[in-house]
Amino acid sequence: MTMKKVIIFTNMSSIKRHWQSALNNSYETVSIEDFDELLKYLAKYGDRISVMIDEMSIQNIEYALKKLKEHPNAVTLLFNSVPEVYHASTLLGSGIKGYENSYINKENLLNMLSSVEYGNNWLFADLTYFIINKYMQNKRKDEPEFISLLTEKEKDIALMIAEGLNNKEIAQREKIALSTVKGHIHHIFEKANVTDRISLALKFK
Repeated sequence: MTMKKVIIFTNMSSIKRHWQSALNNSYETVSIEDFDELLKYLAKYGDRISVMIDEMSIQNIEYALKKLKEHPNAVTLLFNSVPEVYHASTLLGSGIKGYENSYINKENLLNMLSSVEYGNNWLFADLTYFIINKYMQNKRKDEPEFISLLTEKEKDIALMIAEGLNNKEIAQREKIALSTVKGHIHHIFEKANVTDRISLALKFK
């Protein structure tokens, strides 16, 4: 069985080694260090492909993301060794599907790639909560239509997600099992027609 390809773009040898080691046996990595070469590769490679970009290796990230949007086959994932919430949030409208710490562990990196391949977003936890709070702390009276579909318990949990609580914190507050929380969130996502917390938050925008 042919392994899926992933482009890794970094001029930092330590990050390159970390990524290649994590992806070994799961993906075929294509290492590129020149941005023009990356664009040429994407133009030639027609299939959908994840592109892991070390932000510190890009001189002008806004320009780079604008150019990458011209290649719809590129699934752009940004990484930074010191991810900063506000800066990262300003880049979310630029077509990226994920933002993480450059030294994300192997298990989470593989989960991230799998998740975005299925069309989801993947953001580091602090950024997820920042965005949810930004959009939902001043929740407007004109609630999204799906709210009427939720049970009272699901509404409570949806609001806790809005506050930035994780599953464990919701379970502790509601005094219910973690598996029960996950079940409620699954139903909330189904009724809201979303697949992740970020997409749920954007329903309230």
